[in-house]
Amino acid sequence: MKTIYKKLTATQIKKHDFDNEFAYLEKRCNSVLKDCYFAEKEFLNPNGTIKDGGRKYFHCEDNVNPAKKLIPVDYENFLDFEDLYYFNEKGIILNIKE
Repeated sequence: MKTIYKKLTATQIKKHDFDNEFAYLEKRCNSVLKDCYFAEKEFLNPNGTIKDGGRKYFHCEDNVNPAKKLIPVDYENFLDFEDLYYFNEKGIILNIKE
């Protein structure tokens, strides 16, 4: 038998730690952005996954109709932590302040 198709995938997760309790992560598969999110550092595993009890937060400037979009954040100049949102257990989008 001979191999007629072989596909290798490379997953890369990059992390930036802020001076506060948050970190920003970007997950790429074969150089394609698959997810970008914020998380509290205490809930992050060394490989970038979220521990039980942790949340993934996303940034959205539209506070009337927030939605998650896969747009990388300029983490070096990011200060809009009040514009972070998350999905609750029912799938409803809530602001970090709620």
